[in-house]
Amino acid sequence: MHTLTVPASMEYLDEVMETADRILTEAGCGEDEKRLIEISLEELFTNIASYAYGSKAGRVWVGWDIRDMGGHVKEAEFCFQDEGTPYNPFTRKDPDLELPIEERPVGGLGIYMTKKFMDDVKYKYENGRNVTRISKRFSGRSL
Repeated sequence: MHTLTVPASMEYLDEVMETADRILTEAGCGEDEKRLIEISLEELFTNIASYAYGSKAGRVWVGWDIRDMGGHVKEAEFCFQDEGTPYNPFTRKDPDLELPIEERPVGGLGIYMTKKFMDDVKYKYENGRNVTRISKRFSGRSL
């Protein structure tokens, strides 16, 4: 797995997103799948940068791997690690999308979308780090 390490600050979101765009483009990921992955990556990075460390400085390790699954299918896996407060974003209750928007509580929609957009989402707390993995399969054919 390749890794990019950046400060847990919104100033570095563009660097993370540009790296992800390059990786996915080089792998032949289609625009629709790439958009779903990038929305999920932005959500996870934003949550870490905004909440993991409180007012303290910290780092985010963003790892990635593109696997050939056979045929023209590939799988992109991204792994976020941080040393912030332990928190599993995937245990939060999904928002009630039937409620009128003005009655919905703030927050939670981005993680809900990540769970819906990705083929697999995992979280564990290991060796003093939050470890969040997401993966999505896509056609590896370049358009």
